[in-house]
Amino acid sequence: MAKVILGSWRDDVTDNRGLKKSAIPEAFKGLKEFESGNDILAFMGWDGFFLFDRDAPVVDMARAYVEKAQEESCGYCTPCRVGTKVVAEKLAALADGHGRREDIDAIRSMAAVIRDASMCELGHTSMTALLKMMELAPEAFEEAVAGRAPVKRGNYRAMATAPCIEACPAHLDIPEYVDAIRSGNYYESLAIIGRKNPLAGVCGRVCVRPCEFVCRREELDEAISIKHLKRFVNDQIVSYVSARSKPLEEIPSASGKKAAIIGAGPCGLTAAFYLKRKGHEVHIFEDLREPGGMSAVGIPDYRLPRDVISSEVRRISEIGVKFHYGKRLGRDLSLSQLETEYDSVLISVGAHGSKSVGMEGEDANSEGYVAGVTFLRDLNLLHHIGEFKPPEGTRVVVVGGGNVAMDCARSAVRLGYSKVSVVYRRTQKEMPADHEEIEGAMEEGVEFLFLTHPVRIDAEAGKVKGITCVKMDLGEPDASGRRRPVEVKGSDFFIECDIVIPAIGQSSDFSFLSDGSGIETTKWGTIAVDDNTMMTGRDRVFAGGDCVSGPAALIDAMGHGLRVAHCMDQRMRGEKMSMPEAERMFRLLKTMSLPQAPVNRLGNKARCRLEMRPARERTSDFVEIERGLKPDEAIREAERCLRCYRIALFATEE
Repeated sequence: MAKVILGSWRDDVTDNRGLKKSAIPEAFKGLKEFESGNDILAFMGWDGFFLFDRDAPVVDMARAYVEKAQEESCGYCTPCRVGTKVVAEKLAALADGHGRREDIDAIRSMAAVIRDASMCELGHTSMTALLKMMELAPEAFEEAVAGRAPVKRGNYRAMATAPCIEACPAHLDIPEYVDAIRSGNYYESLAIIGRKNPLAGVCGRVCVRPCEFVCRREELDEAISIKHLKRFVNDQIVSYVSARSKPLEEIPSASGKKAAIIGAGPCGLTAAFYLKRKGHEVHIFEDLREPGGMSAVGIPDYRLPRDVISSEVRRISEIGVKFHYGKRLGRDLSLSQLETEYDSVLISVGAHGSKSVGMEGEDANSEGYVAGVTFLRDLNLLHHIGEFKPPEGTRVVVVGGGNVAMDCARSAVRLGYSKVSVVYRRTQKEMPADHEEIEGAMEEGVEFLFLTHPVRIDAEAGKVKGITCVKMDLGEPDASGRRRPVEVKGSDFFIECDIVIPAIGQSSDFSFLSDGSGIETTKWGTIAVDDNTMMTGRDRVFAGGDCVSGPAALIDAMGHGLRVAHCMDQRMRGEKMSMPEAERMFRLLKTMSLPQAPVNRLGNKARCRLEMRPARERTSDFVEIERGLKPDEAIREAERCLRCYRIALFATEE
């Protein structure tokens, strides 16, 4: 545990210098090392600072912090652009031993101007820590003037971050790409996205947008439409480039190393893209006859058109990634074979299996009973070529409350079933599905039965005739934080139906792993990997995506792909493997969970919403239901971004 010597955050002050005793902030319980053997001496952030070592280099740390703020200044307003430069220069003079006493007053005065007059949140917050440090530890600055000698220098890890950046599993620089859209620089915006995300068109349609749920614009009116801005800039540039046959990526030089990737889903595609950009030869082996993994076979075309996936994969293929379809690990390939031919191997097989509900009669596999992932897989693979044969019947019951359940229900409506119902054991408030998907399903006529749990499939002559359910009440919260559903005794009732589609979870198939493979699985049915490197217990074999995390969002799998590409690259170059330094800092910030000061801005600027095809029209086909933002709408939406950048700096022992 890191003991706070002196610190301040928001309105709280911690002072353990012997003058008075204060409690140690909860944020630092368990915080001590930046990495193994490298202690954290101090931290400066957007609303204060903390010293964990009495010898922490206060003045030099303040200099480094303000220099980082000056480096990140966008330059749009004078207070931040010029003010941070002036403050940084005067702090450098103090640190170098030739500062003057009046410089201290000038720094304090200019810092207050930057804080109060800057146009964006970077300027508003960047001086707060400095001002608090000068208030609580003025002797450090006075001694720097009196000593007339260079002060102690430190080792620093600094970054510009934002709540949306931290929430994104790929840690995409969202304010930067949004700002480029605001300026009309669409190509630059897509290039910024491409640093961390090679599937902008896919994410711009189906991402679960964790970034938007922490957007600070919400404090004023509504979060900005981050996901739809990503779709906008991708669609604008891809159509422009396609019309001119201009590649978006230059083919990098070769490193002489080869990587094999098993699975062309979001994790595998992301890892392949960035490994190729690092100069390695990359081959993807995919069981299906097309790329995309669950994004292709698990998401209906009305949400994610196939040509969008094809466009993204074409871009990855154009930079030199080789695709091999119809190749299954354990059937057509073996790990030993791949290890012989390649320098590094990534297993990213996804989670294409389904979990059972636990209903009586479920194992009988009666006609009309079909797992959600199987239903969507067959639909997506066969419907567009006219070979899909929907289960026979007129009434469908979907079991579950996630996005897969919504996709199954909304697809069933489009297939023409007369009645489609969703049963879920909690209330709508607890449903894990995106609220837009739930609302869309309701608009399209899907019936929802909440606080309902199926206990038995009723069948005659091997064919589903209905399900027996019980009503539920919500009890105390469980491990997920949601209230636990409790059965209401004697509340059994029957729902007549022809088709039952359970969609409560997915699982991975690890039949390709032998007992002596050296690759272990967890009690959750996932592959065990080193959390820092994502390497399995088998040297040179890595794993990522749903087969490691369990069923998760597409952007989570992409975050895995980005991280594992970093470590695979290190391994193939003979370097020591470690997680990216930025990832380490993001994890520390998440552990600290320090609050942000309230937004002091005017709001009342409406969020731009995508135009939706009318429910009566869109339920007759699988054509995409949302129309993208127009240029004027996208620019207006981008202008709503507050640029909530904040500087985080760790002073470390090494």
